[in-house]
Amino acid sequence: MPKVVNYEERKAEIIEKAKALFIKRGYFNTNISDISNSCGFGRTTIYQYFKNKDEIFYYAISETLEEIKGKVETIVTDKDLTIVEKLKKLVFELTNEYEYNHVFIIVAEICVILKMENNKIVNKIKEYFQEIMDSINDLISQGIESKEIKPIDSEGMAETIFSFINSFIIQQDSYSDIDFKKRLSSLNILIDGLRA
Repeated sequence: MPKVVNYEERKAEIIEKAKALFIKRGYFNTNISDISNSCGFGRTTIYQYFKNKDEIFYYAISETLEEIKGKVETIVTDKDLTIVEKLKKLVFELTNEYEYNHVFIIVAEICVILKMENNKIVNKIKEYFQEIMDSINDLISQGIESKEIKPIDSEGMAETIFSFINSFIIQQDSYSDIDFKKRLSSLNILIDGLRA
């Protein structure tokens, strides 16, 4: 009797295996055959669950972005942390997590190649980046309102912090000798400088 396979479980397995390949090899160096080999079944099985590699990538990226958003939300709503502590923890989590870093790298690779064209994957990524910047902006605005942070352009500072996070991740991937603690310390000095 043939083994009964749960559709959602099989789909999740494909996404996980594909995500690992995208992280290891990059989006453009991964193909459907690589994914099917990693899963241990034929390409036709993959096509029963997904139309193409782009759709698999979309699901893999969406899943990872949702995980990151969950972490961000947990930090932002943590009542035991001050605003400055939340900002520092947010930066640490976004720059220290191996899987997330590599997702950022793959995203950067795709955005450069696609030149930020209007497509489903890039739109999802842009939306996610905007949500992260909005969270940082909201934290800074709350800090200004509560007098924990001095009056500044919260939106401009949110963009600065987010840009620093992005460049830090890309440099960390490109130059393995980058001193993580030293870079994080520099960003923490910037964040400490926001205190009122």
